[in-house]
Amino acid sequence: MPSVRIARDDPRAIHSRGIVILKPAHPLIRKLKRDLPTPCIHGDKVWDSSWLLMDELRRNPPPVGATLMDLGCGWGPLSMFAAKRLKQQVIGVDADDGVFPYLHLHAELNGVSIETRQRRFEKLGGKELSSVSTLAGADICFWDELTPVLFNLIRRSLKSGVRRVLIADPGRDPFYQLAERCEKAFNSRVVERTTSTPKAAVADLLIVEA
Repeated sequence: MPSVRIARDDPRAIHSRGIVILKPAHPLIRKLKRDLPTPCIHGDKVWDSSWLLMDELRRNPPPVGATLMDLGCGWGPLSMFAAKRLKQQVIGVDADDGVFPYLHLHAELNGVSIETRQRRFEKLGGKELSSVSTLAGADICFWDELTPVLFNLIRRSLKSGVRRVLIADPGRDPFYQLAERCEKAFNSRVVERTTSTPKAAVADLLIVEA
């Protein structure tokens, strides 16, 4: 059980989809920001696309007890959902280890355990990917140079036995370039998803299946 409980009416926290995520104004987050270096690769908040990714996973859940790798995990909202609501073994991967204290705080609040690894996407090899069933990431294709990196990662993951890859994005050009390459090379599609909770958001999901 978590050692700290967050009231449901606390405006500095988000209660949605069975998990709790703190906003930047919450004292626990502010303390981390005071005490630790600031995450440097956009890992300074929760991105809206994460909620749409959760909805897709809830709609088509992976097998209970399977392994989900959360790419660019940041503060860990997707990791929390996958571990708590879908009963996945979760590996949170981020190039910036400055995000892991925020992820571990959320893991404590949600009563789950998350394995973390500091890795760049291009460094994830077949051996690490071979135990993974689902590869997922929200807002991770934001630079042009990430398009070929993620394409090659998807190709490696499918060869290593990953069953499904899910990437959510609000509509950046590098993401659409990635989606176009995947549609030519793999069994993939792009679908639009919307939500009104915890606030209105729209994202496209790239879904690649073995």
